[in-house]
Amino acid sequence: MKRLRCRGVAAIEAALVMAGLAPLLALALNMGHLAIDGAAADRAASNAARFLSQVPLESLRDSSRRTVVLDSAQQMIGQTLSAANIGPQAWHVEFMCDIGHCDQLLPGMVPSKIGVMLTVESQAVVELGHPAVNLVVYAEAGRDN
Repeated sequence: MKRLRCRGVAAIEAALVMAGLAPLLALALNMGHLAIDGAAADRAASNAARFLSQVPLESLRDSSRRTVVLDSAQQMIGQTLSAANIGPQAWHVEFMCDIGHCDQLLPGMVPSKIGVMLTVESQAVVELGHPAVNLVVYAEAGRDN
């Protein structure tokens, strides 16, 4: 008789436990995805900053050659991020020379460092009603003038 009254209790307990563990699992998946996106963004920005620090200074001073160099660095970033399954619509990059943008570098200026600021919009793996998270990474490399 007692056995008939306890029937289904294990299923109810399992449902209660799963209701508590499901959000924790979703949180762990989303945090792991953020960590992977952050590592890819950091690697992309560091590689681009290192590349730009090795470019001859004349290429940065001349506006037409500077455009080609900055486009090459942007393509490097795109390749690194696409390997991590981050699409081109999900990131934005800015190139900094000392205190300003590299696009505003005047012919007489000699930058001592070059920085890359990369913003990546990371979408959640499991939607919990929160908007996407913007990861901002800044990498800087000094120039050996």
